[in-house]
Amino acid sequence: MDQPPPTALATPLRWKDYLYAAITVGAVAGIGAPLLGAFDLANIAMLFPLAVMFSAVRFGRGPAVLAAFLSVALFDFFFVHPHFTLAVSDLQYLLTFAVLLAVALTTAALATRLGRERDDAEARERESRQLYEIAQALSAAVNAEQIGALRARSMDGLGPDTPASLRETYATLFSTAIEREHYLAEAERNRIEIEAERMRSALLATLSHDLRTPLTALAGLAEALPLAGPPLPPAQAELADAIRAEALRTHALARDLLDLARLQSGAVTLRREWLPLEEVVGAAMQARSSLLNTHRIAIDLPDTLPLIDVDPVLMERVLCNLLENAAHHTPPAGRIDIAASADAGMLSLSVSDDGPGLPAAGSPPSGTGLGLAIVRAIVGAHGGRVEIDSPPGGGARVTMRLPLSTPPQPPDSEA
Repeated sequence: MDQPPPTALATPLRWKDYLYAAITVGAVAGIGAPLLGAFDLANIAMLFPLAVMFSAVRFGRGPAVLAAFLSVALFDFFFVHPHFTLAVSDLQYLLTFAVLLAVALTTAALATRLGRERDDAEARERESRQLYEIAQALSAAVNAEQIGALRARSMDGLGPDTPASLRETYATLFSTAIEREHYLAEAERNRIEIEAERMRSALLATLSHDLRTPLTALAGLAEALPLAGPPLPPAQAELADAIRAEALRTHALARDLLDLARLQSGAVTLRREWLPLEEVVGAAMQARSSLLNTHRIAIDLPDTLPLIDVDPVLMERVLCNLLENAAHHTPPAGRIDIAASADAGMLSLSVSDDGPGLPAAGSPPSGTGLGLAIVRAIVGAHGGRVEIDSPPGGGARVTMRLPLSTPPQPPDSEA
């Protein structure tokens, strides 16, 4: 950091300034002595305000005042008759002394003010330069560690005479830089997360799309194989059916992957309709009737349930996945319960079974990862949530909770 201005020097050094001011006035008296016979006395008197002005600018107000009074004394002692004495033979010189002293003191005051303004301007220039250098360094800092190190070096370089305003400006600069770095880092993290999610969704979509075509062809070939010639032996016919079943299952898995990618990327637009819940449940049970015909189904849907505002196709998909999952984890003749209720602006629909239940507290049963992920994505798109737990009687229960809203009023029949 720059050194403090001369006016901020310690007190012992100020006595030297008074000595230098006295020497300056003495030098002016020495210069004026040979001119006594060649110049008028008034012209020689004008040399002394120059010494006072120099002392004010160079040494400050106190030495300048000393120089003013010393100028009057030396002018009287060396240049006013009788010489080499402070006595005055002509009283008119008292007016000369008064004018000389007034001019000297005025000059000292003006020069001192100019010197103080000069020092203030230089101090402001130093502060501006320091702030500019700090701002440049902060603009090049790329992380919080560099900003912290720069702050430590800068604050250590501030002297005890540094004004509070400059310290506050420093603190504001570093606070702004840290805040800027935080928001930039947060924006970069968000950008990376968005890019990673976009790449993941694109990869899933591409993978599932590329798999569905050959799987469809494989299932068709396996189905057409028994019709291509003589009847196949039982073992080969069973193998062809297994190939077809596995191809269709893998095709459904690829479809689920594609749907999940679309749901998570926000590319699916909900086509909402107002409809009763039992209509959605009935459609899902009919679609999964082949899986449910070996199980005992219990349905509890109160007549007082309000209409729901959902995408019927996607909500049917949710119930189909839940029913398929329950049937998969429940042995034949097992029980599957479908129950719903409405309370506090929320609709709760649960599908539970009496199977082996959850393997651990809060963990979903095995085999429900992708289907449950699709359920969560669809319900989340509707503004709801999905919960998994074990009912008191054992087994597993999946509950989806959807927010309810007021259905539109039917138009007036008379109107």
